[in-house]
Amino acid sequence: MGIKKIIIYIILKISNIFVSRFSIKQNQIAFVSLESNHLESDLKIIYDGLKNKKDYDLKTVLINYNKKSLINNFLYMLNCIKQIYVINTSKLVLITDNNYVISNFKREGVTVIQVWHATGAIKKFGNAIKREYPIRNYDYVISNSDYWKEPYYEAFAVSKDHVITTGMPRVDHLNDDNYLNTTKQKLISKYPVLENKKIILYAPTFRGNIYQGFKAVDFDATKVLNALGDDYVLIYKFHPLLLKAKLQDDKRIINFNHEDTHDLFTVSDMLISDFSSIIFDYSLLNKPMYFYVPDLDEYLKTLGCFVDYSQVMPGAICKNETELIDAIKENKSYDIKEFSQMFFKYQDGKNSERVIQLIDQIMNDVVK
Repeated sequence: MGIKKIIIYIILKISNIFVSRFSIKQNQIAFVSLESNHLESDLKIIYDGLKNKKDYDLKTVLINYNKKSLINNFLYMLNCIKQIYVINTSKLVLITDNNYVISNFKREGVTVIQVWHATGAIKKFGNAIKREYPIRNYDYVISNSDYWKEPYYEAFAVSKDHVITTGMPRVDHLNDDNYLNTTKQKLISKYPVLENKKIILYAPTFRGNIYQGFKAVDFDATKVLNALGDDYVLIYKFHPLLLKAKLQDDKRIINFNHEDTHDLFTVSDMLISDFSSIIFDYSLLNKPMYFYVPDLDEYLKTLGCFVDYSQVMPGAICKNETELIDAIKENKSYDIKEFSQMFFKYQDGKNSERVIQLIDQIMNDVVK
C-alpha cells in the first residue's frame, strides 16, 4: 500500500471512529454512487418508488469519480468521509459500484444491497479478478436470473442465498410496447437521416481498467458500411468510460454517445457488441446480434468470462470486419429468446415492484 493510500485510510479510520458515536437511523435509506452527480438508472427508479413512503428518510451520496483527475481524487476523499457518515448511520444502503468505504468501514447493523450497474456480467470482475482491495460487507445483490448466484457470489463475496432474483428495474421499460414505439418515432423525427435505413447499433465495452487507463478496440465501421451498401447507417455509443472515443468521420456513421442506450435499442435493427452486458438487455427485443471480438482469445486468457462465450452468445462471433460483414449478409437465425429466458427470470415489467417489496421487507426486518 502506497503512502497516499495509507494516509487516506488513516483519515477515514479516524472519521469512522467519530461517526461510531452516532446511532443508526432505523428509517434511513442511503443511495450511493460513484458514477454520476445525480441519480440514474436503477437508483433513480428505486428512489422515485420510495420517495412517497413517509416511513423512510432517503439520503444520497453521489459523485462522478475520475481517478485520473487530481482534484477529483481530493473530492473523492471528501466524498468518502461523507459516505462513512451517511452509510454508517443508515439502516439500508443501496450501491451500484464496488465501494471502498463499505468494504473497509461498514458497521454492524447496516445492511447493503448491491444494485449492480449492469443486467449481468459477461466479463469477470470484482473479487473474481486481481484488484487493489477485496470486496466485502455486502449483504444482498439483486439480479435478473438465478444464473448469477455463482458469479455474484464469486465477485461480491455474498452468500448465494443472498443473491435475490427480483429482476433489475432498469429493464422494465424494455417490456413496454408504448415506450418502444414512442421512443423509436421520437428518434427518427430527431434524426431524419435514420428514416428508411437499416440501422446498426455499435455499442462495445472498454478495454483496460481504472488504474492502467481505458481504451476502445479498433473497429473500421467505414469498411463495414462500404460492403453492406447504401441502405445501412451505423450509430454508435461507447461505454461511459470512453465517451471521448469516436469512429471514422463518415456521414453514415453517427455518434450517439449523448443519447440513452435503451432509447437506441428501439430504433436499431441489429446490435454489434462484444463483452458488454447490454447484450443481455438487447436480447429482450429479440433482434439480431453480432459479436465483434478481435481480441477474444487474449481476453479469455487474461480476464475471463462468467459465461461460455463461444457456446452461449446468440449470434455470429467475428474476429475481424470481413467476418462481421459476411455474418450480417448471411443473417443466420439464432435462438435469442432462449438466451433472454436464460438470463431474465421475469419479463413482466414489474421488477421495480419486486425490488421495492424487498426493501420494505428488509426495513421491517422480515428478510434476514
